[in-house]
Amino acid sequence: MQISSLGPAIRRYRKVAGLTQAELGEKTGFDPKTISRFETGTYIPSVEALSLFAGALDVQLKAFFADMTDEDEQRAYLFGVIHKATPTDLGKLIAAVDQVLSKP
Repeated sequence: MQISSLGPAIRRYRKVAGLTQAELGEKTGFDPKTISRFETGTYIPSVEALSLFAGALDVQLKAFFADMTDEDEQRAYLFGVIHKATPTDLGKLIAAVDQVLSKP
């Protein structure tokens, strides 16, 4: 895992949680611009900041260090997305999966 993958991981889990940068900032005490800088890699969050993000996003701290090229990690991430999806979003996910899997 590289430090450069922390920003995308924060963004990914923020979006799964359905939060804007401002909402995540309210939950963690960070300015939305700082959240943006963490997500783009301009700033590197401290362990304390990552711990706050994990709590606010309802993920384990280790989620930020997952190797998203690993199949097991991908499955775990997708399971989390599916588990948190609303019924409407779950229908959209199923339709998207069906569409992707029907292509030759």
